[in-house]
Amino acid sequence: MEIPRDISGKSTAVLVSGLILILFFGYRAYVNSRNALQVLDLQVPNITRVAFETQVFALTPANLQPVLAGAAPQFGGPDGKTEMDKFKKEFASHLWIAVLTRNRGLQSASDVMTQIRVTTPITAVQGYSLTGYANMEVKEGGMGKQTVSVNWNYIEPGVTAITLIGVQPKDFPGHAPYSEKDSRIWARDYKLYFELAEVKSKDAVAYAY
Repeated sequence: MEIPRDISGKSTAVLVSGLILILFFGYRAYVNSRNALQVLDLQVPNITRVAFETQVFALTPANLQPVLAGAAPQFGGPDGKTEMDKFKKEFASHLWIAVLTRNRGLQSASDVMTQIRVTTPITAVQGYSLTGYANMEVKEGGMGKQTVSVNWNYIEPGVTAITLIGVQPKDFPGHAPYSEKDSRIWARDYKLYFELAEVKSKDAVAYAY
């Protein structure tokens, strides 16, 4: 049985159009997949590298407990509670600036150097971490200076190291031991005494002003 010419012509046109569409979308899918692979090749090294997130704030009675609770694993040993109680007793003797350094990458960071600059002499330096084997050591400056460089030997992915800088500014309205009112003023004005925190290792650098 012979197919009418007009019907066979329409079928051929539809078939050809369908093949063209399939080829077009197939080509676009190929191009898109190639682009996606190129983007992935660029992103993966960045994702797996060390990346620091730095936060600076005034440490006051209002946020003291949450900050120390975050470092609780470091106080897990037999002398941990004694160390924490000792710091709490010393707390009112200084006004504190907290510098939090978090490794938000997927690789551990070693020998992380944190340099902190303030506009008044430093009277105390403390360091805590979410892991007890991450230790802080003062390398330069510190007591009586307006800068301090501390070295964290190790910061794991997702772990935060806490560097605490104590000061007793002469032009601050309160005096040690500092009261609740002094702490509220400090929370408002601490940036007048803070200049810069620079965090760097061989793999990454971060700043906070």
